[in-house]
Amino acid sequence: MFRKDTSLSPLQTRKKLLLAESEVNRAELVRELHKVKDEISHIKEQVRTIGSVASTAALAATAFSLFRKRKTSSESSNGGGKPSWLSTALAGARIGTSLFFKIRSILRERK
Repeated sequence: MFRKDTSLSPLQTRKKLLLAESEVNRAELVRELHKVKDEISHIKEQVRTIGSVASTAALAATAFSLFRKRKTSSESSNGGGKPSWLSTALAGARIGTSLFFKIRSILRERK
């Protein structure tokens, strides 16, 4: 029987090794890209959380300042002027709007 010569030339061997190495590198690159994507989504979640906390703190500071103004104006109502009902209503509307947007963003994040 005739025997086939299966020996490869050094150039063919080098080519096969380079192809195998590129496949390994390609698979490693895909794995690293998945890791980067996961890290970016994790950072996005942290930024959303920080934004939510900052928004809540700003809303609380606004409410606190409104109540503080109302308290100081009622204490000084003896000699000073009482704030009009319109300015009080507008301040309440601002806080209500902030609360509405805050609740809506929380509900949107849950989805």
